[in-house]
Amino acid sequence: MALDQTHYEVTAGEPVALAASSGALAFLLNATSRSVAVTGGEATGLVAAPNKAGNQIMLAAPLRTRPGEYMATLSAASATGEQQQATLTVVVKPRQTVPATATRPPVVLLNGWETGFTGSCPVSSSSTETFGNLAQYLTSDGVPVVYFFDNCTEDPNKTIETLANDLGTFLNTITYDNGQQVPQIDLVGFSMGGLIARAYLAGLQPGGSLTPPVSTLVRDLVLIATPNFGSFLATNNASAFTAGTQSAELVSASSFLWNLATWNQRVDDLRGVNAIAVTGNAGTWVDTGTGVSLASASDGVVSTTSASLGFVAQQTGVTRIVPYCHVNPSAFTNPALGTFNCSAAGIANITSASHPTSQIVRSFLNGTSDWQSIGSTPATDPLLSMDGGTFFATVNATGNYIADVTSVLWGTLLLQVGGSQGTIFFNDFVSGTGIYEAASQSLGMIDCGTVTAAVGYYAAARCKVNTAIISVGPLANVPGRVISPGSAITITGADFGFLCNGCKVVATPTGSAATGATLSVSTWTNTSITAQLPASLSGLVTISVLSETGNDFITIMVAPAASPATIAATPTSLEFTAGAGGAASSSQSIQIANSGSGTLAWTATASAASNGTWLGISPVSGSASGTAPSMISVSVSTAGLSAGTYTGSISITSAGASNSPVSVPVTLTVAAASASLTVTPQTLAFQYTAGGATPGAQTIAIANAGNGALSWTAAASDFWLSVSAASGAAPASLSVSVNPANLAAGTYTGSVQISSPGATGSPASVAVTLVVEGTQLAGTITGITNAASYQPGFAPATWVAIFGTNLSQTTYSWQAGDFVNGQLPTSLQGVSVTIDGIPAYIQYIGPTQINVLAPDDAALGPGSAQVPLHVSVQVTTAGQASNTITGQEQQFAPAFLTIDNGKYVAAEHATYALIGPAGLIPGVATQPAQPGETVMLYGTGFGPTNPVSPTGQLVTTPAMLANSVGITIGGVNAIVSYAGLVEAGVYQFNVTVPAGLTNGDAAVVATIGGVQTQTGVSITIQQ
Repeated sequence: MALDQTHYEVTAGEPVALAASSGALAFLLNATSRSVAVTGGEATGLVAAPNKAGNQIMLAAPLRTRPGEYMATLSAASATGEQQQATLTVVVKPRQTVPATATRPPVVLLNGWETGFTGSCPVSSSSTETFGNLAQYLTSDGVPVVYFFDNCTEDPNKTIETLANDLGTFLNTITYDNGQQVPQIDLVGFSMGGLIARAYLAGLQPGGSLTPPVSTLVRDLVLIATPNFGSFLATNNASAFTAGTQSAELVSASSFLWNLATWNQRVDDLRGVNAIAVTGNAGTWVDTGTGVSLASASDGVVSTTSASLGFVAQQTGVTRIVPYCHVNPSAFTNPALGTFNCSAAGIANITSASHPTSQIVRSFLNGTSDWQSIGSTPATDPLLSMDGGTFFATVNATGNYIADVTSVLWGTLLLQVGGSQGTIFFNDFVSGTGIYEAASQSLGMIDCGTVTAAVGYYAAARCKVNTAIISVGPLANVPGRVISPGSAITITGADFGFLCNGCKVVATPTGSAATGATLSVSTWTNTSITAQLPASLSGLVTISVLSETGNDFITIMVAPAASPATIAATPTSLEFTAGAGGAASSSQSIQIANSGSGTLAWTATASAASNGTWLGISPVSGSASGTAPSMISVSVSTAGLSAGTYTGSISITSAGASNSPVSVPVTLTVAAASASLTVTPQTLAFQYTAGGATPGAQTIAIANAGNGALSWTAAASDFWLSVSAASGAAPASLSVSVNPANLAAGTYTGSVQISSPGATGSPASVAVTLVVEGTQLAGTITGITNAASYQPGFAPATWVAIFGTNLSQTTYSWQAGDFVNGQLPTSLQGVSVTIDGIPAYIQYIGPTQINVLAPDDAALGPGSAQVPLHVSVQVTTAGQASNTITGQEQQFAPAFLTIDNGKYVAAEHATYALIGPAGLIPGVATQPAQPGETVMLYGTGFGPTNPVSPTGQLVTTPAMLANSVGITIGGVNAIVSYAGLVEAGVYQFNVTVPAGLTNGDAAVVATIGGVQTQTGVSITIQQ
């Protein structure tokens, strides 16, 4: 695949467009599949996908991607089966951190259901494609950072539960610029983005299990056009969606939506997060199943009842209704989903500061009440003031959902079949009171009694046969639907019967393998049970009632045990330094939080032991909690201070705190007038013509323009640049040299940095320019072998020796500085090598030999051990490509590493002493192996590992071989207790020397995948 650029720098969450020729771009845009496989590094994948306009391919890294350099293979396949690939180098840069001085939380914008509109998952270039100018307006309001969670970048087309886990991972990595975790974050979710946020708060997992996060980190939540109870447009076209996909989850009454709506005591619970909803009513609600339609009842995708939030808050005022569509009509481009019955602007496409959605979101997140007067509410909307919505499911006597329900009547209203057919039923725009009756193929007609549906918003109704739990109380006096630990709980319900010999109440922590704890019951009636909750339980707990007439269970959230208010001040001390007569030091921050429970009000005072005017703080009072800390800015002034050390403290007090007051010591060190580093000249220039003499060294003069002594160190920025000496004392002369060997024609810029701790003007940087002219002679490859056996044939992760002439103008072996983020170098001192067009990892370069580690090659699949792949090998030096030579690559090319010119296997005793006849290597202690002893043998080319260990990264954890290996010593099978990769390209085998071998040299042979190691190598045996 011809790309115009193969090196990219991206910031996590901020995609860039791939630079490709018109032909390659057309192929990628029309491809039926695209993937980016990362070689080495973490599992989090890069993404390549079209933008929304369909005229570019965007390369993106998920927000949770760790910074670093990644080697990746971009693959694409056409409808005709044609496949193309390109190798990319992708540098993922750190995303923006939150300033420690920020007074407001950062905001995360979450976009919605992209699949439904375009038929793919297009990567957004920025949040503006969904939210217009909202990020810009929030920043102008004082929000320190606005992040964009694009679900097509984070996990394309994955389930909402998976995306919720991705969101949780990301939120836990948001930090201040001082490295501390940000404790509070605001979320704004559009469409499906709101469901991702809700699923995260509930901890809803794929498969329906629940693991709510202990700390949500979320302060405020805004849901914009969120299909809380499904999208009627998705429901009308449910047959077009594959079961188990995010599209199917958006169908009304899907199991996902039911689980989300009922996870905590049969209702949703936003964990105490302050939340509102914004929904549009410029469109028509259409039910193709019944043929009913209602004007001004939807945004064209989601009904106003489904997008309302009253089901959590139990009040209609938290939902604001504005005359907008789900998206701009021009953005709805999938005719398979039917007609988009809405002609107004998109509700989230904020084009001006006066846009109602903008005003609502900004007011709510800023803590003002303006949002409460914008738009209408379900209570004042003419349509919603009469109607709500309902979910319905039936559960049998043992607590299992009935999956063969054929119809449900609520009064005279026939409910509709939802996404979970036979189990969950629904209706938009209903309210009032009626008797629920469910018809089951296995249980017949089930009378569920009278149920009232609220006006203006949805509610989930559950019909339980026999024993039924309705709720557990009392709720604790804290945000969210939470029960206090160790409290007496009352379980209300129906058909509990009377306390019998086998009747009991059991409490089981979510995820626990235990059977649960049987609670002490104080009262038991047919409709109410009082029991004692253990103080040790917290988090999500399942309460089960086992009665004479049946069983039932309910999940509840139990708060952690309360702890007294405690002042937590971070850091515990502050240190400032400044020069006498210099500018005031930069301010530092103290974070105040409550490591106990509740919120504490605090005051702070600053005091200094001497000259008390140098220490200042702001603010002097505030309130803080574990999730809403306060920040104190501490500043110092050196005005009027002479050289010396000054001490002071910040005292933080809070009435009722167990550890009040807390003192944070402050030290200010004012140094005497310091040395001053000066260097001359500020720039150096060198010129070199290929084949000519190397330019002579140039000199930098280092001087001290201040007081006292000045010691310095110097370092060069690039491999072609060197300094002598590396350190010294001023005054001094520093010699700077260049080595243009292996450099192609062009202009190179680097620098020499000279540092002197404590001196003003440090560090000083001298810019160096090197101009290389002419073309150097290209290298010639004469041979390529396995570097261990020196025989033809190699495999991925095999050390390979390349022989020839003029392969490099210098001799160099890789060093620690050549490894970046744990990745092996693919270029060394201006020399690079490709094998089958893939960059190899270079360990050594010299004029006549280069040693490389063969890269992973997707063209070499499993089962190809006996069918070598003929691959081209080429060396590029100074920009000049050598001739190509063909090598044989296969899945296995085993060879033992050797010593003594290939006679003996590189082997060690368990003590790491070298195995060999005595005196084999002068100055090195060697001794033979004994029969029955376990020894360590080393080799290369033994194939893949399990788990996979990508070849291009340093081996930090040994990985076992994926295939079995057999080893004989002296012709006798040896027991192999370990076989795996221990460092780059090097495999270790722990082998027991067979008993009965005679003294002398015993041949060693290993076989893997039907391929044997080289012959003629041995280890020395002695009884």
